[in-house]
Amino acid sequence: MKCIIGLYPEERQHEQELIADVIMSCPSLEQAGRCGDLSLSINYAEVSALVRNYTMQRRALLLEELAVELADIIREKFKASGVTIRLIKPEAVPGAQGVGIEYSTESMR
Repeated sequence: MKCIIGLYPEERQHEQELIADVIMSCPSLEQAGRCGDLSLSINYAEVSALVRNYTMQRRALLLEELAVELADIIREKFKASGVTIRLIKPEAVPGAQGVGIEYSTESMR
C-alpha cells in the first residue's frame, strides 16, 4: 500500500510503498478449520481493510508505533489471542529488497 510513514521531511511529503504482513491466532482456529465456519475464526478480509485504512490515515512517524497500534486494535476488535505484525519499506534502502520491523504481542513470542 502507498502511505505517508517516516521521520524525514521527504517521507512526510511523499507516499511510499509499505508491505504489511499480519499473523493472528485465535482460540477456535482448529474448530473453524474442521467445520469451515468463519464465525469461529478471524475474517482476514476485514483485518486487511482495517490495516489498509488505518495505515493510510495514521501517517505514523515510526514503523514501531504503527505495528504496536495495529496489533492492539486487531486484538481488541477481532478478539485475536495473539498478533504478529511485519512492516517492510521496500524502497527505503537502494539495492535491498526492503527494510522493516516485526512486532509480536506477548502471546505470540
